[in-house]
Amino acid sequence: MRGESTPAVIPDEQMARFRFMLDYSDEAVCMNDTPLARGEKVRVIKGPLSGLVGELVTVGGKSKIAVRLNMLGCACVDMPIGYVEPTKISNDDTKKL
Repeated sequence: MRGESTPAVIPDEQMARFRFMLDYSDEAVCMNDTPLARGEKVRVIKGPLSGLVGELVTVGGKSKIAVRLNMLGCACVDMPIGYVEPTKISNDDTKKL
C-alpha cells in the first residue's frame, strides 16, 4: 500500500481470478482504484477468459468485467456483453486455479 509500511493482504481467491485475467486476456487489464458501483455477478462463457467469475460494470460507456482486489481497487478488462451470463457466486462455483 502506498505510504504505508505494511503490505496489502489480498485473499487467495481474488488473486487467483486476477492472475487468470492477466494470463488469458487478449485485452489490456486496467487497474481502477476509484470506487466502482457493484455490478451484477457474471461468468464469462466465451473467449479466452471463459470461466472467469467477476462483476459486470460500465466504465466510460463500455462493458467491462471487474475483479475486486481488497484495498487495491478493481482489475477491469473490456468484455462484450454477449460473452457473459448472470450467475450466483458461491465458493464452490468460483473458478479455482
